[in-house]
Amino acid sequence: MSTYWLKQPDVQVEETKQGQIICTLLNRSETILYEGMSVFINFLTYLQQPRNFEELLVWGEQNEITEEMLVETLQTLVNDKILLTGNQPWNLTGESRLWSYLAAQTSSLDQLLDSEQAWCSSRVGIIGVGGVGSRVAHELAAMGIPSLILIDHDNVSTHNLTHQSLYPKNAVGELKVNVLKNILHHQYGTLIETVHDPITQDISANILEKLKTCSVVILCADEPSVDTLADWITPHLTKNNIAHIVGGGYHGHSTSTGTTVIPGVTGCWKCYDSLVERKDMHRVYQHIRGISGSFNPLIQILVSFIISDTVAVITNLTRPLLVNGMGDFDLETGKFKWRPGSRNENCDWCANIPKSYPSFMK
Repeated sequence: MSTYWLKQPDVQVEETKQGQIICTLLNRSETILYEGMSVFINFLTYLQQPRNFEELLVWGEQNEITEEMLVETLQTLVNDKILLTGNQPWNLTGESRLWSYLAAQTSSLDQLLDSEQAWCSSRVGIIGVGGVGSRVAHELAAMGIPSLILIDHDNVSTHNLTHQSLYPKNAVGELKVNVLKNILHHQYGTLIETVHDPITQDISANILEKLKTCSVVILCADEPSVDTLADWITPHLTKNNIAHIVGGGYHGHSTSTGTTVIPGVTGCWKCYDSLVERKDMHRVYQHIRGISGSFNPLIQILVSFIISDTVAVITNLTRPLLVNGMGDFDLETGKFKWRPGSRNENCDWCANIPKSYPSFMK
């Protein structure tokens, strides 16, 4: 039985003095004008909750609307992408505003239900829970991700409390993963597994086995650098067909977004060798190290890119922002510079992975 649901709050409805109805689609900056009828706004209000066709027929009888007019109106609203429709019941309208947001990306309740099921069965691995990784974990937990793996061997220290603001002062000296686990589980009930093995070039079998259980793995480490970590670990993720996001980093007033890799769909980390600016760690000046500036709003911008792509990869409703390239955002100028890349058909890492095309690439 078909179910219908108004894409609220993305639809703003107004009535003119002439009795016409104006529907403004906020997510598309589009306005649609309808010839008014006295119960039209009541009809849209009724559709703020998912309704099946039988319920709509009863409503039509109560408001003296014929079945023919009801069907015609529903079809018009579906064609204008004001309504979602599908054959599955929907019951998450009040649980998370995430689904109201994602509803704007599709007209199919069935597709939205598939995305909800994928989200509710997903597990995300985060390597490095400092300034970026801890915020990524917090945002995902707040959005209802059911399970996280947090990997970091570092302890909470006084010098980074200002930009790793989730950690309380009384946690100094404790393992970051344990502190963050307690915070997120207490606040959101998220199931969290922690690993405090150090990450080296020879990735431990323990870590690799745990990462195989993840829907997405996010690289946020700063020691080693995220690029070095990507060199070490992304071959294993690509080989095992695990989507991953190389989270980038921040320095001064700029941030690098890294890239999102979906094996079989996008290029892999190896494909983007020419885009990665690696530094020769043996040069003399590298022995004189300063402390990089840190500005929390800039960190949050990077986190927003990572979260957006994590949601896109898991739900398969939209194209991730950071596929096939890397980006740099400058907070002083407000400009985003994109460095495009593409899949290398002769790549040693991913050439033999069968191509696949999720809905956002078709």
